[in-house]
Amino acid sequence: MNWFHIAILIYMIELDVSMFSMPRLVAENIGTNGWIGVMLLSLVAAFNIWLIQLVYRASRGRSAFEIVERSVPRFLWIPVYLLLAFLWIALGGLIVKKYVLIFQMLSFPTTNPLLLYGVIVLLMFYLLSKGIYNIGKASTIFFIFTIVLIFFIFYFFSDWRAIRFTNFIFQGTTAGNPVFKWLQVFPIFIGYELALLLFPFASKQSKLMKGVYIGHFFHTFTILLMIATCFGFFSFEQLKSLMYPVINLLSYIELPFINRVENLIYTIFLFANLISIVLYAWAALLCLRRIFPGVRSRLLELVLTVLLFGFGFIPLISREADEWLNTVFYSEITLSFAAPLVLLVLLAWQNRFRKEELT
Repeated sequence: MNWFHIAILIYMIELDVSMFSMPRLVAENIGTNGWIGVMLLSLVAAFNIWLIQLVYRASRGRSAFEIVERSVPRFLWIPVYLLLAFLWIALGGLIVKKYVLIFQMLSFPTTNPLLLYGVIVLLMFYLLSKGIYNIGKASTIFFIFTIVLIFFIFYFFSDWRAIRFTNFIFQGTTAGNPVFKWLQVFPIFIGYELALLLFPFASKQSKLMKGVYIGHFFHTFTILLMIATCFGFFSFEQLKSLMYPVINLLSYIELPFINRVENLIYTIFLFANLISIVLYAWAALLCLRRIFPGVRSRLLELVLTVLLFGFGFIPLISREADEWLNTVFYSEITLSFAAPLVLLVLLAWQNRFRKEELT
């Protein structure tokens, strides 16, 4: 995979259903001129990517699994891999279930959400069976579908007012611990940590980390553009009261040949959420392959598909999905920072042990 496809892959996995409620989360937890806080959080994520880059350089292209298994006994890393697989299955499944619940609210109020969820899981199974290289190609096509939607932002220029940003910074937030509140916004960047699993699939000529940085910062640009549009179109208090400000924003679009444009745009964003569930399922599949090396890959893919479909039964309403997603997101944030640090420690120990053997 070259850096271009990697950049799109990272962008698409970071772009998930949380984008539709993101302006409200920023207003509630960061406050006025929250775009500044989003930029700071993006830099925190970039620091995390830099840690991953250190691992990539020190590992010389070896996979994260090889680094762990070289220093940690099998009876220790097997339960860790099982937990990681469960975490990624849960994260992918809950992201899509949240998308389906909103989709049901918008377009199919009488349809069983499990039916829509099951269709997406079947699409995931098809893409998962094609391997990471074909997943990367599919994400490039889906990227084209989603990126053209940015141009709809020009529609709101006539009603956009810079005065709605106010002169205050980080004011008007809801009560609570500031660190915890900012942590609630950080999940809009989650996804880049899967770059740790891409080491064996990229050569030096691929410029893996260049693609990760570009994908992350392009996603940051998209998020900032959406925040600037919402903060300049709605009042600050409106933003805090709207459950999904981006959907409300899109509902203002009126075209002579299309009714309810927000439904069409939301449907197109299925592709971004599909890539998210596929990549998290692929990450879980890599863990299961290390645990069960003798089992056929197609059987493991079927098991993953069944487990993912099982997560569709858990959150019955949107509020439950939010609670489950927050719990899983916090676990993933912890993993995204802890994993490169642990790998760096293992690599340092392995290098020291190698030097002692040479002397």
